[in-house]
Amino acid sequence: MKTVGAVMATYNGEKFLSEQLDSIIHQTKRLQQIVIVDDKSRDRTREIIRKYLDRFPELIDFKENSENLGAKKTFEKGLMLCDTDYIALCDQDDVWRPEKIEKMVKCLLENETAKLCFHDLEIINQDGLLRAKSYWAKAPENEPLPVSGSAARDRIANFSNPVPGCTMVFDSSLKEHILPMPSSAVGHDWWISAVAFYFAEPVFIAEPLGQYRFHPNQTAGIGTTLIKKKNERKILPTHSRIVREVKRIVFSKRSKKEKEMALKVGRYAVSAELLKIIEKYRETFLRSDRDDEYRITADRMRKNLIVYGE
Repeated sequence: MKTVGAVMATYNGEKFLSEQLDSIIHQTKRLQQIVIVDDKSRDRTREIIRKYLDRFPELIDFKENSENLGAKKTFEKGLMLCDTDYIALCDQDDVWRPEKIEKMVKCLLENETAKLCFHDLEIINQDGLLRAKSYWAKAPENEPLPVSGSAARDRIANFSNPVPGCTMVFDSSLKEHILPMPSSAVGHDWWISAVAFYFAEPVFIAEPLGQYRFHPNQTAGIGTTLIKKKNERKILPTHSRIVREVKRIVFSKRSKKEKEMALKVGRYAVSAELLKIIEKYRETFLRSDRDDEYRITADRMRKNLIVYGE
C-alpha cells in the first residue's frame, strides 16, 4: 500500500490552523505522516500544534525553526523530513475536502507516468463564505485557465499560471530533482510544478478538492512565482541569477554520459521552469542557435499535461 504524507509550513496561523488540521486528519483515506515546520511564529500557532501532537503522536512530526527562514526554506525542510510514497503540500489556513487524498491517490495510481496531480479549488474569505466556485475558472487577479485539450497544455507550457502548492500531491521520487530548491527569488510551488512538468506527465483533476482562503493576514499569495520587485531595473539581474542557478542544479543531477554529451555540443538542456523567463527575456538569454532547443522543450511540456477523465 502506498503511504501518504502532508507537509505544512506555519507562521502566525493561529486563526485558521485548527480547521485545516482537522480537515487533513479526518480524510476518507488516512495519512501516515503529517510534517509541520513552524517558522518562528509569535502567536499561539505552536501551542495549537503541540495540542494536536499530544492527540496524534504517531501521525504528526513537528519541528521548529531556530530562526525565521521564510516559506520556501521551511517547506524545503518539511520535504526533507517527509518519508512517505506520496506527498501533499498544504497551507495553514485552507480546508481540504474529506475525499481529497483518496481521489488524488487514485489518480496517481491510475496514471503511473504522472508523478504529480493537482486539483481545482473553491475560493473562500476569512469567514469561510464562498467567493468563487473555481480557482482556475475565476480566481481574483488571475486569468482563467483552460482545463482541457491543447489550450491547457499551451497555458501550462508557458507557465503563465503555475500550479498552487496547496493543490499538489506528488510522488516522492521527484524529491531527487526538487531538492535542493534554488535560493533565488522563485516560489516553492513554482519550482516543484516546473520539475514535475519537465520530468513527468502531471495530471489535473478538474474538481475542487479544497478551499483556498483569501484573508488580510496571508504570508504568501496563491501560486506565488517570483518575488515582486519595486524597481524594474532589478528584475533582469534577478532572472539572470535564477537561470544560472537552475541550470547548475538541473545539470548536476544528470548522468555522467549526459553531462559529457551536453559539454560536447556546448549546451545545457533547458529546464521547464525556465520557460516563462526565457519567453519574456528571449533575446537576452536565448541565442539563435538554441531556438530549436526551446521549441522542442516547449512542445514536450505541452504534451506532458494530462487532464484527468479527458
